[in-house]
Amino acid sequence: MDRVQLKMDAKAAMQQANPHPVLVALVYMVILAAISFVISMMSGVSSVFTTLVSNPDAAAAIYAGMMIPSILLSLVSTLVTGFLSMGFTAYTLRVINRQPAGINDLFAYARYCLKIWGLSIVMGFFVFAWSLLLWVPGIIAMYRYSQAVYIFAENPDKGIMECINESKAMMYGHKMDKFVLDLSFILWYLLAGVTCGLAGLYVTPYVEITNAAFYNSLKYGGSYQQQYGAGYGGYQQNGYQAGGQQQGYGQQQNYGQQGFGNPYQQGYDPNFQQGYDPNFQQGGTQQGYTPDNQQNDNPNPQ
Repeated sequence: MDRVQLKMDAKAAMQQANPHPVLVALVYMVILAAISFVISMMSGVSSVFTTLVSNPDAAAAIYAGMMIPSILLSLVSTLVTGFLSMGFTAYTLRVINRQPAGINDLFAYARYCLKIWGLSIVMGFFVFAWSLLLWVPGIIAMYRYSQAVYIFAENPDKGIMECINESKAMMYGHKMDKFVLDLSFILWYLLAGVTCGLAGLYVTPYVEITNAAFYNSLKYGGSYQQQYGAGYGGYQQNGYQAGGQQQGYGQQQNYGQQGFGNPYQQGYDPNFQQGYDPNFQQGGTQQGYTPDNQQNDNPNPQ
């Protein structure tokens, strides 16, 4: 598996995406930071009240009263963080597949928040169980189940164990490839740390879109450009060509609803080349066309 090609695919997809993935990553990270800030504020308020009250019984009562809202808030934040993370995963798949993608994709999986939470719990349990043997089996298990989130993002109607089992099958013989791919981003992570997270606005979508390209390579047997070429059956940056007609993103059917049921039912078709004419060029000019082919409209031919 050519990780250099995967990264080239990711960079090309980022350049073609609108809005730019950096903007979507900024919104995503701001929301996560806001959730963390609210939880920290609740914990801080509880600590302040218990510190100011001198009566131990009153302090204990205040602490108990604040505990229930804190637990509920933590639960809600876990659910929200889960579906936002899944939404960002789905967004990266749309970007690498050259599908319409935007900020709305972050919220497209809100209705599946409990199922997403269940998926993360089951995956975490399996990784923890393998880690009880040694830390190496735990790492192997983590990579074994790493594609379950992408499988779920493409088809949220699948069961939790179905996604996990499909991930196990996909990663068979490819866990080392994914491990090496992750190691190749070390310098990017260091850059994000040195810049106090500022470079993370670019590093986060770049890494995640590359991971989405890795998933595609497992599913379709090759990278985007290796399989379909840079043109991909007449694909242009502003839409798809079908029979010589330019179909822009605005003409995608029910795009506003995608992601709120099964967001990939009208999704990416790797064999899509409907109506593609290899002799068609932009501007409507046919190859081999010359001015001599025009009809002579001169009423007085010489």
